[in-house]
Amino acid sequence: MIVGQPVWRDGVACPEYPHLDRSRVRADVAIVGGGFAGLSAAHHVLLRRPGARVVVLEAERLGAGASGHTTGMLGPGVGQSLPGLIRRHGFARARALYAASLDAVAAVAALVERERIACELEMTGQLVVARSRVGAARLRTLAHLLERLRLPGEALDRDALARLVHLESTPAGAAPAAIRLPIAGTLHPLRLLTGLAERVTQQGGLIFQGARVLAIGHGAPVRLQLEGGTLVIADDVVVATAGYTPGLGLFRGRILPVHLQVVATEPLDSGARDALGWKGREGILDSRRVFDYFRLTADDRIVFGGGRPRYYWNGGRESPAARARALAALERELAVTFGTDLGLRVTHGWTGVIGYVADALPAIQRLRDRPRVLHALGWCGHGVALSLASGAWLADMLCGLPHADLPWFRKDLPLLPGEVTRWAGFQAGVGFMGLLDRFA
Repeated sequence: MIVGQPVWRDGVACPEYPHLDRSRVRADVAIVGGGFAGLSAAHHVLLRRPGARVVVLEAERLGAGASGHTTGMLGPGVGQSLPGLIRRHGFARARALYAASLDAVAAVAALVERERIACELEMTGQLVVARSRVGAARLRTLAHLLERLRLPGEALDRDALARLVHLESTPAGAAPAAIRLPIAGTLHPLRLLTGLAERVTQQGGLIFQGARVLAIGHGAPVRLQLEGGTLVIADDVVVATAGYTPGLGLFRGRILPVHLQVVATEPLDSGARDALGWKGREGILDSRRVFDYFRLTADDRIVFGGGRPRYYWNGGRESPAARARALAALERELAVTFGTDLGLRVTHGWTGVIGYVADALPAIQRLRDRPRVLHALGWCGHGVALSLASGAWLADMLCGLPHADLPWFRKDLPLLPGEVTRWAGFQAGVGFMGLLDRFA
């Protein structure tokens, strides 16, 4: 197994962008973070303001963050679950949030088509499958709510699911066995990222790698201090740094850097493909609270993510031993899901960091104490659709245009005070969800 190297880097030549070698740079808009949200924001700002001086500051290289480590599953959803959204926000607001996530999926597909980005996008739909009778009960609730809120989704019994894909761990008698969500797809995240970066530079935007921001000032214009001494002065700033945001001194105790893991198999041979079915190539999630999610690549590998999310003390880095344990556990889960008869061989395993918020809702708005600084973060596992769609929302805000009245346009995120509270609360929360998956 190649550990640490996402399968997306195989055969993809990522362009090199320059390092900043000037002591001072002036910009109309400076964007901190070269992932999906940051590049989408740059692209949409330049669409609305041709000729604007837009600078993207990436601390490492394109794809080094969450955008290059995702499974590339493009689907709807926000927060932990639709029932959870309803409990927190009520039926009308929950429906509006979910509908906005559907619009985000459509916006990504439209972006790829309009800009002709070759990123292996397949709008195949998505399956949410039951792995137990508890999971089937959760699916019954979801099916009822989708119908009540007039949102797209189709309940499938076990026979209907078996006609689509053969999974080893689907329980007999569970009804429904799955729900099919029609507005969803899969894509190659690194090809999308590099294609979007190419469009930004074609529009006149500047992308710098190795441009690590150390501090963001309070004044107007905003002064950004970079590692190495470079000063970037910008009229407006967009912070799109996901789980790395606390390192900028922003949202400490409010954004948790959470580690997730993914493995990928070698390409399936024709026998394994026939045994699996899966001709529709849908992305698949299971209905547990601590869940797995998986899809096929263009060359018929299974990319399999999920398992137990991990938060380390003070948001620290993970050790090689911890990474190896997480990947080994996920490889075992892959075998449980598909069985051993297929002879699946894992070739790649990697981990990535997302930004998690205690209420699992994103936050897009201007900073309360720095009104020239906007933030877009906290995707909580729904980042492919929402982060890419956020670029248009951010551009509208920068241009003074109104945005929808949705709960994720907010300045304040819930605070988890004290590291003991954050660490212990996260471990207890994940453990409790695991227990609920088994018994309730």
